[in-house]
Amino acid sequence: MRNLRVLAISHMFPTADRRHYGIFICREAQALRAHGIELTFLVGRPWTPWPLYHFGHWSDYGPANPLAPPAGLEARLAPYVRPPGFGFRRFEGAFLARALLPLARRWNEESRFDVVLGVSMLPDAEAAVAVGKDLGLPVASLAVGSDVMVYPDRMPVLWRRLCETLERVDLPVGVSQSICRRLAETGKCRRPPLCIYLGRDAGDFSPPDDRSRVRTQLGWPADSLVAAYLGALVETKGMRELVAACEPLLTRYRHLRLVCVGDGPCGDMLQGMGKRTGRPDAVILPGRVAPERVPLYLQASDFLVLPSHSEGMPQAVLEAMSCGLPVVATRVGGVPEAVMDGRTGLLVEPNDTGRLQTAIEQMITDDAFRSAAGENGRIRAREVFDPERNARTFADALQSLVRSTNEGL
Repeated sequence: MRNLRVLAISHMFPTADRRHYGIFICREAQALRAHGIELTFLVGRPWTPWPLYHFGHWSDYGPANPLAPPAGLEARLAPYVRPPGFGFRRFEGAFLARALLPLARRWNEESRFDVVLGVSMLPDAEAAVAVGKDLGLPVASLAVGSDVMVYPDRMPVLWRRLCETLERVDLPVGVSQSICRRLAETGKCRRPPLCIYLGRDAGDFSPPDDRSRVRTQLGWPADSLVAAYLGALVETKGMRELVAACEPLLTRYRHLRLVCVGDGPCGDMLQGMGKRTGRPDAVILPGRVAPERVPLYLQASDFLVLPSHSEGMPQAVLEAMSCGLPVVATRVGGVPEAVMDGRTGLLVEPNDTGRLQTAIEQMITDDAFRSAAGENGRIRAREVFDPERNARTFADALQSLVRSTNEGL
């Protein structure tokens, strides 16, 4: 029996300069392959004219930053028009679909697909339903975070777009129970949303054999206590709260260090915290890190901090738990499904700097709790968020979707 061929439409996909971007769906594709599902990617990228793509963030969209598919994955680029500004998101799905349709038709003629998958609800699934209708294929969609939990609340027309898209999706999938509930609240789903916790490489994300050796490899002092953050350095990820909570702690606990893996406009704010405390080496900003090196940063750390204002199911939390790290995080999105308050870490409300500082301080001072929470988290990551089991469930759902579609023809 041949593999099921899935045309995955995604505006998120690794590139030469942003190898972490969309890496979650690439890992899921690699996990699904073991279950007879072959994902190939049609990647939408905003078209940017010369000479604009030589400057600033526009360089992410230029020819100097090509797609960088992980081993074994095939991806083709589809430029589409997307004027800057959040207000234009209302048109983005239509613009993306218009650009994708001729490419999807040609690719389908080369080797026919069985399913179209939108990797996010907005704009990918909007385009996926148009492609699915044109090719006569069933459509599955992923809801991954801001596409459902943030954008529709910021602009009512996007809520309408979400509802209209769900009415045309055959298999809605959310990456957390909280996202699935949000999808169900629309009343527009053809079937109950399926919760799939997306995969990570459980072999790479594992506790270190020797943490001090990993720290030496990264050039960190062996006697430090390290709090790690993984993600974009932007205000919606709670960077202001992180600075306000950690600055007095860096002064009070001289062995504490904060490592923030990622980049963004709040980098200067974080760097300034080190200078203000007289400990410029206490705040480590490695910038963008290649995906294969991310496990090293977690294995060298003592706990994870994620003070986001909103989340879907953050991979950073699951990766940290797999490495045996306890987690301090905000009670948003799918985070409480992973972090059991008081057992695998500590949860605080978003924007609550005082509680965030208290939780981080408990991680610093309570060695027994930190160790026990880390071990509990490792066990929970293995038992609840096992990537192999979740990939098998997703594969079964896709196979069932194709069978039911073919039987109905």
